[in-house]
Amino acid sequence: MTTSVGITDQAKWRTVLAQQKIANAQRWLKILEASQEPAKLVQEDYDNFLRALETTLQKTKTFEIAYQLYQLLYPIVFGYADWDRWLVYSRQALHTSQLLNMQDREAFLLEKTGDILYHKGDLEESEESYLKASQIYDKTGNPTYYYRTLAMLATLKDVQGEAEEGIQLCQKAKMLAEISGDQLAIAHANLNLSNIYRRTRNWEKAHQAAQKAFELYQSLNLSTFLTKASITLILTWAETGEWDKIGQLSNDLILFLNASGDVHNLSQLKNNLGILAFGQGNYQMAEAAWQEALQLLSQIQEPTELAGIYNNLGMVYTRLEEWETAESMLLKSITAYRRFGDIFNWANSLDNLADLHEARGQTAEFTHTLQEAVAGLQALKETPHASELLDYMQKRLKNTP
Repeated sequence: MTTSVGITDQAKWRTVLAQQKIANAQRWLKILEASQEPAKLVQEDYDNFLRALETTLQKTKTFEIAYQLYQLLYPIVFGYADWDRWLVYSRQALHTSQLLNMQDREAFLLEKTGDILYHKGDLEESEESYLKASQIYDKTGNPTYYYRTLAMLATLKDVQGEAEEGIQLCQKAKMLAEISGDQLAIAHANLNLSNIYRRTRNWEKAHQAAQKAFELYQSLNLSTFLTKASITLILTWAETGEWDKIGQLSNDLILFLNASGDVHNLSQLKNNLGILAFGQGNYQMAEAAWQEALQLLSQIQEPTELAGIYNNLGMVYTRLEEWETAESMLLKSITAYRRFGDIFNWANSLDNLADLHEARGQTAEFTHTLQEAVAGLQALKETPHASELLDYMQKRLKNTP
């Protein structure tokens, strides 16, 4: 009889404890909804918010609380680059949304899962996730999110070496958004389009699209996206020599990103400031900025961004005549781009490796490296930036003694 009562008491207290956890999660949700400084609040109480989310993700009956928490937390914590943990949360929430046949939730969670997979370098899975999300958005009549996923698919195409397809897809998203008058979707499409143009070295169009995105995000008072547009703008200014525009904006952004713990955007800003310094011939400053970016990216392990930083550090160490370090960095970049299937950037890094061999007087290695890059680019679909690089490398080969 005593044992029976004990078991009953244990079950009762487990129920009470579970109810308290749910009530606590609801309390944290209300605090977050009411906060005037949600980013600061989440940074200070991150563990409490994680416990609240984990508690409510465990049961279907508390899924709506979990989903609201997820929606509010995700844009704040994305910059923390805590992606392995959030991939688990996203997949858990996605599974529940499918069980409950909540298609609007399912599409949103598929999109966010695609974001995380993209930044982890799992490009095939990311594309699959974005495609599923876009199909549901289209079917359920959610145009803003549909256009946004089209723009993200465009970015994926670009990273996979299909820049023209990416541009066309992004322009389609932009056109559809303009027809419907959806200002947020227009801003997203412009930001993605700007990033594709910058990777294809079309700086004028990259700047125009980034400026448009910046203005729209500013008018919509969306600080998170305004930060992203600002970082892209800084890069276009750095590449086109408009250095006087960069100083104050970059200083304000560094303070903001440090305060908010946004490692992801801070690493991109440091990369862009390194490009600025390199363009001015200040190689020591460029090295310092890129090493800071490397340290930040090493924390979050974002493969596509790391590949670019390795390439940049390879270039600056070549200028500084630190040959072995330069070669190590460039080889890491070449390996990463080859793994992604990004032929243009792979060839560009090989061209930088050829610069290193040339500076060291290694004629045979110089010739072999350029020949490998030329062969790869010749197999790539013809685009203006690829054709320009191919022509440049072929001339270098022709002029080799």
